[in-house]
Amino acid sequence: MADYRASVEKTRRGNCGKRPLIRVGCRQAGRRGVVAVQVLVMMTALLGMAALTVDVSFMWNMRADLQRTADSAALAAAAMLAEVDTPADRARDAAVEYVGRNQVMHQTVPFQVGEVELGRAELVDGRYVFQGVADDGFPDAVRLRVESTRGLYFARVLGYDEKTLAAEATALLVPRDIAIVADLSASHNDDSELGSYLNTNINIWDVWDGLPGGSDDVNSTWPPEDLAGLPLDANGFHPLTAGPAYGIFRKLRFGDLTLDSNGYSPQADEGFVYLPRYGNGESDWNSPFVQNYLSGMEFENNAKYSATELAEIQDTGHHSSSSRYRRQVAVAMGLARWDSGKDGGAWETIPGASQGNGDDRIDSSELTWLEPYFDEPGSRWLSYISWATSSYSRMARTDSEFRNAFGPKTFVNYLLEQRWSNSQTPELAAVPAQPMQAVKDAVEIMVDVVSAFENNDQISLDVYGYSVFHQVGLTSSPNLDAVSTGLNGLTNMQAGHYDGWTNMGGGLEYGIETLTNAPARSASHKMIVLLTDGQANITPNGEYPHGSWADQQDILLRAREYVLDQARIASDLGIRIFAVSVGSYADADLMQQVADITNGEHLQATSNNIATYQAQLEEIFVRLGGKRPVELIN
Repeated sequence: MADYRASVEKTRRGNCGKRPLIRVGCRQAGRRGVVAVQVLVMMTALLGMAALTVDVSFMWNMRADLQRTADSAALAAAAMLAEVDTPADRARDAAVEYVGRNQVMHQTVPFQVGEVELGRAELVDGRYVFQGVADDGFPDAVRLRVESTRGLYFARVLGYDEKTLAAEATALLVPRDIAIVADLSASHNDDSELGSYLNTNINIWDVWDGLPGGSDDVNSTWPPEDLAGLPLDANGFHPLTAGPAYGIFRKLRFGDLTLDSNGYSPQADEGFVYLPRYGNGESDWNSPFVQNYLSGMEFENNAKYSATELAEIQDTGHHSSSSRYRRQVAVAMGLARWDSGKDGGAWETIPGASQGNGDDRIDSSELTWLEPYFDEPGSRWLSYISWATSSYSRMARTDSEFRNAFGPKTFVNYLLEQRWSNSQTPELAAVPAQPMQAVKDAVEIMVDVVSAFENNDQISLDVYGYSVFHQVGLTSSPNLDAVSTGLNGLTNMQAGHYDGWTNMGGGLEYGIETLTNAPARSASHKMIVLLTDGQANITPNGEYPHGSWADQQDILLRAREYVLDQARIASDLGIRIFAVSVGSYADADLMQQVADITNGEHLQATSNNIATYQAQLEEIFVRLGGKRPVELIN
């Protein structure tokens, strides 16, 4: 047994050398070299994996930062292409600025203006493609490339010291299909009416100046020097003759041009002759002005009345009959001649004049109308006279002193308040009634802005009062002028052009129809510019406020809901509505709701000063004209 153990011990010593024997045996100690090699191999693999994990992740983050920087710079640059002044320079500067703002892995990327490429994008097979340099000088797209070279970390072990990455972005101004939906209700001339003089600096003189029949239409050398109240115009004419020169209007000054709440009194206004029924209160029936006018008329087809005739014309005791009163006013104003039949009367000196019955009353058969009512019979003046004596007009409700006041101001006001439609007084289409004129000017400015950039936008015009009309279908440059002339050109529109009321829901419905049918484009950005100065008052089935107070409120509520329903339909179709309120009577709350539903905007021009809200409205439409959506196309 001892020999056996010695043999084993010798064998072990022979196999393991002279080193002391340890418990695990010499075979485990001998594997240490193998493990070291394995660890070395594994360390190399781990470094490779670290390089893959850390450096590749770094590159992915760097690429994401580069793309974000490129995208933001391209979008910012494209947005500048909608600017009015030097859009190309602004676009390049914006690109450089936004590359600088957006760091890539905490470092700023070098970027130069010359690296921004401007051009145009064309629709090819349903998608927009960048087409290079814009030969016409009106780029609508931006393409740029952002590069950055960074040192790597663990990849250096594998021989990769750095890596250059790049990102490219292309953005364009998306062509728009724009439906302008304009309110043409009768209230769009309210700011020119006498009924608004306490709240607005009304421009009723400008309306008078725009009517035909004045100094440019008749070769009048009137007035006499002793009647020159306001300064003469450049042609030596009295300012009054800028508008129609009717009867006693020729002798009147226009009167106060600035009507406001600071002490203005219609009865103190030299632009009026007061001819009240029965001569109650302040009266001009027996004034020297009327007396001298009637006894000294020198106009064509007229003659001087005799003292007897004058006494009858001025006798307010004949006013028990309202019709006779109106005829007396017409004669006193020189709108009609009285062929009285009295001995020694004016009728005897006029060849062909018919003889009246010689009594003291002015009968309708004894009138010869001297002044035409535009292109209508002169007897239309009786309607104006009747209205001017009413206490129910908006004018009289504002200030009772306007009753029985005859002159250019009340005549113009009669047209604006009572004869506003194109079928009744087409002449109003050419006058600057407010806020209608402000709307016309603003739309024209918007069209000019859109036209200037030639960005393939399309614009239409839908108008609404009670009825709704597709006035101008979607059209693009160079035919965009059709939209502005649709309101303000050869086919002038006017407040209440077709009819009254405010069918806002119907207007929106027509605008949506325009943007969802050819020639509207599926790839365009769609927006409605909804404009009003009033409140929705027409329901989907055409009801307008009538009946009891409760019935009227129910109709108005349903009219508002009609508008909101159309806004929801527009939103579902991706149409944004920019709601523009004009004046203090617009339903701003409703317009805000419409804008909110469609992710649009509510814009207001609400000053009580015409010049101010006109400027506000023009600024709004300049902004809308240049409010171009931008979109990445790569």
